[in-house]
Amino acid sequence: MINQEIYAELKEHYSDTSSWTVWKEPGSKVKSNTGDMSIFEDENICAILNNKYVFVALNYSNTHGEQTKTPWKNFHSSYIYQNDYKLRYALLNSEFWGSYITDIIKDLPEVDSSKVMKQLKNNPQIIEKNIKRFKKELNTLSDKRPVLIALGNDSERILKENLENEYEIYKIKHYSAWINKENYKKEVLKILKDI
Repeated sequence: MINQEIYAELKEHYSDTSSWTVWKEPGSKVKSNTGDMSIFEDENICAILNNKYVFVALNYSNTHGEQTKTPWKNFHSSYIYQNDYKLRYALLNSEFWGSYITDIIKDLPEVDSSKVMKQLKNNPQIIEKNIKRFKKELNTLSDKRPVLIALGNDSERILKENLENEYEIYKIKHYSAWINKENYKKEVLKILKDI
């Protein structure tokens, strides 16, 4: 459970590039309702949220033509080809539902992760700046150290190279991987059960 003060502070400073692993349940189609943000209008939303785990993707990328300033919209796309629904499917009814989710790099809006990694290799100061920002974000979330769950190899590499001595870090496959939702859920929960 997150208290209202922490939720409000995170919302004010980080809700444009971060969110929570809660989504409205799907309707008749598997991808339906992933972009429905009404769940965050519930006055009891803080009771659903937790700060024990933080899912960490590589970089913020405002794609899919959803130019919006809606708080917590990241990782909640309505785009027809989005894969956010796989993460929703994997985490629903698990202890990881309601966890914080964010990007380690917030100022390189690029869809192609190989281009992001190339820019980071050529400009290590970008990583340094984003690690400082990320640590501040985590300190806002909790005075305890949450478990970090990297979404994919690149985010895992950055987390381990910079934070391995400070945080417990695990890696799951990114939800955009070519895998069906059932197999994705099996893989994710197999890894997460050991946390």
